[in-house]
Amino acid sequence: MALGIKRISVFTVTLSAVVVYIGFYAWRVMFNNFAVEVFDASPTDVGLIQAAREIPGLLAFGAGALALYFTESKIAAVSIVTIGMGLLLCGLAPSLVVLGLATVIMSFGFHYFEPNNSSQLLMLSKSEELGRAQGRLLSYEALAGLMGAGLVLTLTFFLDFRATFYIIAAGVIAIGLYLAIALPSNRGEQEKRKVRLKKKYWLYYSLSFMRGCRRHIFTTFAIFLLVKNHGLSITAISTIMLLNSALTIFTNRLLGSLSDRVGERTVLVGCSFLLVFIFTGYAYVTYLPVLIGFYFIDHVLFGSSIALKSYLRKIASAEDLTNCLSFGMTANHITAVVIPVVGGVLWSTFGHEVTFIAGAAIVFIDMLLALKVPARKMA
Repeated sequence: MALGIKRISVFTVTLSAVVVYIGFYAWRVMFNNFAVEVFDASPTDVGLIQAAREIPGLLAFGAGALALYFTESKIAAVSIVTIGMGLLLCGLAPSLVVLGLATVIMSFGFHYFEPNNSSQLLMLSKSEELGRAQGRLLSYEALAGLMGAGLVLTLTFFLDFRATFYIIAAGVIAIGLYLAIALPSNRGEQEKRKVRLKKKYWLYYSLSFMRGCRRHIFTTFAIFLLVKNHGLSITAISTIMLLNSALTIFTNRLLGSLSDRVGERTVLVGCSFLLVFIFTGYAYVTYLPVLIGFYFIDHVLFGSSIALKSYLRKIASAEDLTNCLSFGMTANHITAVVIPVVGGVLWSTFGHEVTFIAGAAIVFIDMLLALKVPARKMA
């Protein structure tokens, strides 16, 4: 077992994730209002910043390179500090350009934190409890998102955006610095690692890529459909997003337990099968309550990533795990710019139906790939 893993615990991994998601959701809640009210940002300005925010995801393979020399615990801790520094710079930003730079810095911290923290949890967990362990962690992350939103609502009642950024950034940085000092730094000499793509993990990378395509269609166009075609207000959208976070506190645990009980393939194939109908529903259903229900189910099924990571843990050696997770995140982000642009052009040219039918086709291909995951639970 890796040097860093011997000296950390599930509590450390969970605490790290909670701090990160409080900071991330605080940024998410404040960003649009801060950009518009302080800098009079246009939709183009916001779009450019959001596109730039995806760049660190494309470069997430660098997390595997860092793991050649430093423990996952150290990289995760430094990533937390980086997120805090990004939040601090958001508060200090004198212009939209600096706000965009701060957002990218925060995004680097987030995208380098994720594969390293996930790797630690997977290495700490027993093979028969991989799903439950991930489900618990994702539930705490969802709870942390609600805490971050609540913290912003409370602080902005008394303070302005900049002061709120400063306070939350200070807390994130303080905990990140403590972990960076307290946790082990260097990888043991006995641990020989290489950063490279291995053919044996092709299915994991392929599924990560397909899930990225699906994710970008969902995050770009599902809410846009509710706003553009059905006129939902910002209050309604905010309420839906908060309810989603609250719902996944419970459903992530259920999906984790289900993955352990019936196996990874059943969860991955079953979720993709449901999504084929949900994306088709986005295309043709016009009754708003049903569409909102589709959105809730769609969001809940993101938790099937638990099964994908469990599958990887069962086929990957400890030395390859962080490297695979980081390359998987890069694969997940390859279409971050292409899918929104192509989907938008299809929508504008042929109507929203074509965009979501294309999404259904992507999910169907994902389901076919998931059928290649071994049927029985792997020892």
